[in-house]
This record gives sequence, C-alpha cells and structure tokens, in this order.
Amino acid sequence: MRSSLILLFLVSCVSAISVSEASAAFCKAESNTGSSGWGRSSSVGRARGIALRECAVRTPRRGTCYIMYCNR
Repeated sequence: MRSSLILLFLVSCVSAISVSEASAAFCKAESNTGSSGWGRSSSVGRARGIALRECAVRTPRRGTCYIMYCNR
C-alpha cells in the first residue's frame, strides 16, 4: 500500500512538471547585426519582452532587435 502511494505521488509530480513545461511560451529575437536573445515565460508577452531585452543587451548601438518567432 505504501509503495503504491509513493508511486502515485511520483507520477503526479512528473505529470505536473510536464504540464507546466508545455504551457510555457518561448520567443526568439534577432538583430540586424546578428545578435540574438530568447525568452521563456508562462506569458507570451513576457517571453517577448525577455527575448527583446536579451537581444538588446548583445546588440551594438544603432542595432534593432526583432521577434523572429514565438511558440506556446
């Protein structure tokens, strides 16, 4: 009985982790100078902002970053 409960607990933990990973948004941004950045969050808007910010940090002045794609 105890081993069944432990197994059930482990299966539910793994299921919870896989569900939260599947609902995460991933975005990639690239600049016209070749720099890039990516962001990952539960919100698409936040993932876009993270990707643009990371790209901007790596881009020289006068460079512009653009979102290339986002996956949910």
